[in-house]
Amino acid sequence: MEDTSRVGDSRAYSDSTPLDAFRDLLRSTVRVDTLLQSVVEQVVAVVPGADMAGVTLPGDRAGEIETAACTDARVYTIDSDQFRAHEGPCVDAAHTRSTVRARETDIEGRWPRFAADSADIGVRSYLSAPISVDTNRTGSLNVYSWTDHGFSDTDELLVGVFAAAVESTVWNFRLAQAAQAELDGLREAMRSRAVIEQAKGIVMAIRGIGPDDAFDVLAMQSQNENVKLAEIARRAVESVVRD
Repeated sequence: MEDTSRVGDSRAYSDSTPLDAFRDLLRSTVRVDTLLQSVVEQVVAVVPGADMAGVTLPGDRAGEIETAACTDARVYTIDSDQFRAHEGPCVDAAHTRSTVRARETDIEGRWPRFAADSADIGVRSYLSAPISVDTNRTGSLNVYSWTDHGFSDTDELLVGVFAAAVESTVWNFRLAQAAQAELDGLREAMRSRAVIEQAKGIVMAIRGIGPDDAFDVLAMQSQNENVKLAEIARRAVESVVRD
């Protein structure tokens, strides 16, 4: 049943300004960490009953997860308790790739190890929505409240919208990074090829040999010195320039 106990909340979905600001941010070019921080701030501004919010994402090492953005330092404590216990709403949301809602009264039965660590924090309602960062790894957008309302169906839908926006942006950022790395590699390959061709010409002129033999000379030197062919070629070109 939909929770109607918060109809007087000043953030009861009537003010579109925070959402408009977030939409504009998505359309702009920003760093991912800037976007994540904006997301958690907008979630607290828009979702009734949300007192704190954070984003947890997989780390660089296998199985590692970390808090990437939050609105309150206490979120780090709550998240760390879940990471350490290997259970809790944000851990479940990431592992099951489904949204998790819980009240304080649910915690001990569902996540006893986390319950033991979190008893003194005072959070009474939890809402975590999954954020897929690639095909194998998932984080979550996590919302916390000091009130035992358990969050509503509408809250879940709204947080899901924010999570989907973050997911899309993170995917696009990773694709852009991969494309940039590939482009950088292509540029380097083109530069290396140009230098190698110059070096071949130098070897051909000095030794009076053809292009294939000149390449073999450079390749043999590369193998003997255990140095990349492009570096051998650069040395050859630089030696002529200095002379």
